[in-house]
Amino acid sequence: MARGGARSGSGRKRTDPALKLLGAAAIAPVTVPGAAPKMTPPLHLSDHEQLLFGTIVELLEARGNASVNWTDHVALLAVRLAQAQRLKAVLEVEGDTYQTKTSTGGLMIRARPEVAMMSEAMRQVQSLLGELMLNPSAALKIAEGHKKPAGDFDDF
Repeated sequence: MARGGARSGSGRKRTDPALKLLGAAAIAPVTVPGAAPKMTPPLHLSDHEQLLFGTIVELLEARGNASVNWTDHVALLAVRLAQAQRLKAVLEVEGDTYQTKTSTGGLMIRARPEVAMMSEAMRQVQSLLGELMLNPSAALKIAEGHKKPAGDFDDF
């Protein structure tokens, strides 16, 4: 019967501690003391989306919530905002509905596909705004001093 313990030569080879230190130094971001890294828009964003990205970053910086870790989140918000604006422009020109003929020859009025697409984009925009704490309800959740003072009848 085998006894407990590792077999010699089995498993992963140990990494030299000196190499571990070098690896950690190579991975660690280089920061200038006193200067926070700025959020820069990803390269895949269009010009309009980059403008929206900059506006959102300004809002986050004004609140003191800007973080480089949120770059992808802000980029997604900018993309969805731009998409919602494009869909709104289409709906303003074309209208919310269109007519089609049924198999019996009658007219049927249907909602444009852009209506559902815009609804989904706006739903995601609202969710992302909440996650980035840029809507009033999310701001109130984290705000201090909005609690009611204790009353005489709180014990009941």
